[in-house]
Amino acid sequence: MLLRPRIRLLWTALAVCLLAPQAARADDSLAAIKARGKIVVGVKADYPPFGFLDGDKNVGLEIDLLHLIAKDLLGKADAIEFVPVVSANRFQYLNTNKVDFLFSTVTVTDQRKEVVDFSAPYMKSGWQVLIKRSNATIHDAPDLAGKTVVVLPGSTGESGLERVVPSATLLKLPQTSEALQALQSGRADAFVQDSALLYGLVQQYPQYKVVGKTYDDLPIAAACRKGDSTPCDYISKEIAKFTKSGVLKSEYRKWVYGAAERFMP
Repeated sequence: MLLRPRIRLLWTALAVCLLAPQAARADDSLAAIKARGKIVVGVKADYPPFGFLDGDKNVGLEIDLLHLIAKDLLGKADAIEFVPVVSANRFQYLNTNKVDFLFSTVTVTDQRKEVVDFSAPYMKSGWQVLIKRSNATIHDAPDLAGKTVVVLPGSTGESGLERVVPSATLLKLPQTSEALQALQSGRADAFVQDSALLYGLVQQYPQYKVVGKTYDDLPIAAACRKGDSTPCDYISKEIAKFTKSGVLKSEYRKWVYGAAERFMP
């Protein structure tokens, strides 16, 4: 009987020892970025107008926000190393510590919440259908039944189309440029992806059009390693600051013009 209190104390001490390193790692993640003097972040390089390349320079709405975050956190707007990621590999990059966090149009879903932590949302988007402007037979997602459709592996467009139109044949390509080539050449009848991306594409390539309604409209946020959320906590404060000051709205008006309200969180 006398041993039980001691056993409980031992178990308590052991639990504290086991949890302490995890807490320290989480507490130190933002400090590590500050000590390094730069942010290493996973971004999209093929997702206009949110994250894409202009020559060899990363540009877009997400990139602008990252420069503002770096300036506030590190005192230098250019204290960033941009690491290009795609939907299929971005969580692998995050969980193998190749990046500090993801700022790559990551849609917040319940399934993803189980494996990563998120910041407050800075955007919202669902998925839609992109086709050639000359196509007169596809008007919405149900019309894709029996058709060949390009999707990006790991995207919400892929999972959404599998659920809404299970009879569609999926052509899985990792890059937006490959998807457009497949659509242009006739290998695919349509491209399904976030409406935010498709909006940007039709601004650049008027030979395409977006049709149908938006499906699965969900928030988009920064993603951090599970249990290591201090970068996302900091980003949440920055997003709140940008929202209150009007900076976020200005960035949306700069990059998506008259559709700002459509994609703002």
